[in-house]
Amino acid sequence: MRISKTISKYVVLAFLSSVLCTPAYATIGMQELGDSLTAFTGFSRVWSPPVRVKNLRVNGQNITVRTNTTLHDVRWTPQNIKDLKQQVSRWVLGHPNGKVTIYTGKTDIDELVTDLAKGTIPAGEQKDLTERNIALWPSHGLYYNADRGEWIWQRATLWTTVEDLYSQEYVKLIRRMLENAGATVHMPRAGLENQETGASGLPRWAEGARYWLKDKGVDPAIWDLYEGNEYKDDMKCRPLWVNELGAPMDLCLAFHTDGQDSGDDSTIIGTLVIYTSRDDDGNRVLRDGRNREKTNRNFADYIQTQVTKDLKTLAPEWTRRQLKEANYCESRVPVVPSIILELLSHKNMADMRYGLDPKFRFAAARAVYKGILRYLNGKSAVVQPLPVEQLAIDAKGLLRWQPKEDPLEPEAAPTYYMVYIQQNEGEWDVQQVNKGCQLQTSLQPGVRYNYYVVAGNDGGLSFPSPMVSAYLNSESGPKALIVDAFDDVYGVEWFADSTYAGIVPGSYACEDGFSCAYIGAQWDYRRANEWINDDNCGWGSCYRDHAGQMTVGNTHNWSAIHGKALQALKLSYVSATEGFAQIDSTYALVDVVCGRQRQPLADPTRAQLASYIRQGGKVLMSSDHLSAVDPAWLRANFHASYYAKQATRSGRIGILGHRSYQLFTEPNEEQLFTCTSEGLNPEGTGAKRTALYMDMRCGAAVGYTNAQGERTTLLYGFPLEAVRNFESIYKHSIEWLLAK
Repeated sequence: MRISKTISKYVVLAFLSSVLCTPAYATIGMQELGDSLTAFTGFSRVWSPPVRVKNLRVNGQNITVRTNTTLHDVRWTPQNIKDLKQQVSRWVLGHPNGKVTIYTGKTDIDELVTDLAKGTIPAGEQKDLTERNIALWPSHGLYYNADRGEWIWQRATLWTTVEDLYSQEYVKLIRRMLENAGATVHMPRAGLENQETGASGLPRWAEGARYWLKDKGVDPAIWDLYEGNEYKDDMKCRPLWVNELGAPMDLCLAFHTDGQDSGDDSTIIGTLVIYTSRDDDGNRVLRDGRNREKTNRNFADYIQTQVTKDLKTLAPEWTRRQLKEANYCESRVPVVPSIILELLSHKNMADMRYGLDPKFRFAAARAVYKGILRYLNGKSAVVQPLPVEQLAIDAKGLLRWQPKEDPLEPEAAPTYYMVYIQQNEGEWDVQQVNKGCQLQTSLQPGVRYNYYVVAGNDGGLSFPSPMVSAYLNSESGPKALIVDAFDDVYGVEWFADSTYAGIVPGSYACEDGFSCAYIGAQWDYRRANEWINDDNCGWGSCYRDHAGQMTVGNTHNWSAIHGKALQALKLSYVSATEGFAQIDSTYALVDVVCGRQRQPLADPTRAQLASYIRQGGKVLMSSDHLSAVDPAWLRANFHASYYAKQATRSGRIGILGHRSYQLFTEPNEEQLFTCTSEGLNPEGTGAKRTALYMDMRCGAAVGYTNAQGERTTLLYGFPLEAVRNFESIYKHSIEWLLAK
């Protein structure tokens, strides 16, 4: 009887509790509430599990909701918390005025609002990153797999790259920006400047951190932990190394990309940031006593907010994923503020449409640098300038330039400039210019000069400008003008249909400088082929024959390269980038360097060239994107027409009456390459083919001789800089134009 009374009591209590906790006027159930909360987060279920409501309690106008941890991953602001609570009140009570408390796991979501989201940004004192110490590394790398007895990549080889190397491309830029701001950057992997060869036969920068730290004499307790499991050693050694560094670290950032797949061509996976609230021993504080979760979440928010804000200017559909608390060793082990940045998905085609573009990589790297700068310095932070783009040097030695405005950071304007000057092959001298955008230099006859400019402000230094160059054989006499019109960098071309999709065969990026990302062409184009493992990657799989090689792209030193060849011919010259070039009859020859530039020449440049040619001027121009040029302008001024793209497979060029040359037609470590060589036809009397693509027997160059018997124009359908023996074909071209 006593037991029956007890049971009856609990039944009554349960009934009363259910009545009190779920009033008759509630307009939503727990499942519906969970679905509504999931929709509010904006997270795709590809990225995050749905919100599940574990408990809903209503006491008059007071509502308490307890959910799983999905809401912990939201970047909460005071406003979106207010909006959500009003929505929950409407869903549950039918009006927005209830008092709502929401727990995600054991955490009240009010506690998850970061300082940045609150707007409580410290005033700060420091403008740059001088005396800051930052630990930074690019994700994975080659490791030795004892079971297989071979060196293998840690991630899948997809879309012509692999995360182990692709992440290096971002880190080299971030590192340089941080160092330009005055920081000391510490890395557990070899940087791309290191040319040593490792045990795998590839450069040291392709290896995982474990091997670099071992060879640098780091304690084996850091890198030899798992009895021959070098994959786990490599993962754990990076954060352990941070804690043993002598200098006090201000923060630690591990740069990664991940392997999520949206399942379609257009859905961006986007940017995820991971932080951890406890260390291996369960401690919730950092070495300096700060709360781990609050500090790391603040750091993570600065990075994710800056990255997504900046990338949306290039890709409006770019996505902010979770601000995720999770248990990973790279964010758990360090005793300083630390995060893992998963910038994008290297598996997802929509992400990699952007990710293979060097302009996107620069923007992403600059955003990471700015996020670090603002996290450390608060409101006092000053962003370093963008690189100067327009330069010119004239025959009187006047060097002029124009700064580049940053529409995202108006305050990042230069306040001074560092001008670098080289004589012949000597060391670079530096002069600082504190006022204006020009410098009067001295040109001594018989000396070749190269110049570039670095912009500076209180936040640090920009990347270098393109080079210009000058050489005077004597103070008088005819001079050539080099017009550097090659400032473009870009990614690959893509295609998609219902069955096949990917990178257009034979399409390659034009990298900014040198890149290690390209490892081989895509070979699997079939959408239905699924990822099985990292050796059988399915759709998007690529060859690995170029892994460990650098690719030469736009090195921005074309005036110096052409100038050195002109000096060898004993011809005086000056040079300018296209926007600063003044083309007139004072020059005996104009050499227009278009390289792999996709955009046509600007209207003012075309007008100047047309006028110069009408006055009897001589013009050499080479480009593999003549299809972008106005056909009427091309016929009128160069007496040529474009008629074929990718006009050669072998890359063999025959110069009529001279010799044959070899083009670089795919990525390589030696010099620029072309993948879009174009065929040309002569147009009208006086025009003739002066070079052939030997395999196709079609025109590779057109030269024109006017009615007076003077040779005035020579046009190539490929970049001369992509010829294996550039100096020889360039010499032949100049001599052909100048011949009587």
